Amino acid sequence: MKYKLIHAQIIIDGKEQETWLSVSENFRKDNEEKLAYDLYYDLQKEGNESPLEFAIRNNWELYMYQMFCIDYLIANRDRHGSNLEVLRNDEDDSVRIAPLFDQGVSLLFSTYGNEKLLEETDVMRDFPVNNYIGSKSLEYNLSLIPKGYDLQIWKLKKEDQDYIFSGIKHVLSEGHRNKIWEMIWKRWCFFEQVRNQEK
Repeated sequence: MKYKLIHAQIIIDGKEQETWLSVSENFRKDNEEKLAYDLYYDLQKEGNESPLEFAIRNNWELYMYQMFCIDYLIANRDRHGSNLEVLRNDEDDSVRIAPLFDQGVSLLFSTYGNEKLLEETDVMRDFPVNNYIGSKSLEYNLSLIPKGYDLQIWKLKKEDQDYIFSGIKHVLSEGHRNKIWEMIWKRWCFFEQVRNQEK
C-alpha cells in the first residue's frame, strides 16, 4: 500500500493546528465491509486456537509473519486487535485480510522534538508493545516465523536509505532521520542474523 504525506491545517476541539497527515487509496473493494481482526477472531475461532493459529488456519500466515518482521524493523508498539482488519464480501462470501495500516506508534515517535531523548535511545531495545497477535515482544515474535519460511520480502541494502527518506527532509530533522535509519538497519542486520542461524 502506498501512502502520501500531506501538510495540512486541521481543527481539533476548535483549535487550528498545522500538522502532517498520511493518506492512501481506499483498500476496500466494492461490497466489502471491514471488521476488526479481534472481533472476527472472537466470532470465528475454533476451540482454544490463538489469534495466530486462527490466521494460519485462514491462510494468512504470510501476512502475519511479514507483519512481525515489519513491526520489528520500525519498532511498532501498537498492533492491537483493531489495528488489523478483515475485509468481508457477503456477495461472494469471501474474506481477506486488509493491508497493514496505522503504524503511528513507531519509528521512535516518542522522541519527536526531543533531541536529547533521541540521542539516548537504544535502537535495539525490545520496547514494550501492545500486540494482539504473538507476544508483547517484537524480538520474540521473530522466533514465531517458521525456520526457512519464505517471507517474500525485499532484502534491505544500505543504499535504500535515500529512497526510504526521499521527500521528507523538511518533515524530520537530520538527526531523527539518521536515528530511524540506524534503528531500521541494525534491526535488519539482527533479523538477517536470526534467519541465517535457522538455516
